[in-house]
Amino acid sequence: MASTNDHIPASSVQSSLGVFFHRLAYKHKAAETTLYLMFLSGLLLWDFVEASWQIERVMLIAHLLAGLTVFPLIVGPFWASHRNLLNRSTKPFLRITGQMTEWLLVICTLSGVYLMLFGNPGHLIGQLNQDVHFYSSMLLIPVVFRHAMRWTVLKVFNRS
Repeated sequence: MASTNDHIPASSVQSSLGVFFHRLAYKHKAAETTLYLMFLSGLLLWDFVEASWQIERVMLIAHLLAGLTVFPLIVGPFWASHRNLLNRSTKPFLRITGQMTEWLLVICTLSGVYLMLFGNPGHLIGQLNQDVHFYSSMLLIPVVFRHAMRWTVLKVFNRS
């Protein structure tokens, strides 16, 4: 026999989810670390670095697996929850760097999905897409670092 306490009101669930996503918007360390590690693993895949094939093979697999699992599970929810802060922020600098981060993440993610599906088979579209992915990540990392400088996991500068 069901008791009257078995039914949880929908407003309670919505409120709990709202609180969860509000708190998640401030929990940046895992998302920031994921972006930096994705960048480093991708950097080792760049032809200019000239890493050995053994290193490139491991980095390609790690980069691909992280892009398919870790990125959507950690960066995706943080990004979605952090958007509310971007929309409500009264600080122009954080709004601008947040919007830049968002656009660069979209470009980098879409080009990464293309590379995952089709790779770079050597034609113009493949090479252009690879370059877009690489250079958008080269812009993304300093923008993310500067956006999160006061709270960054790298702690290069100690601002009071």
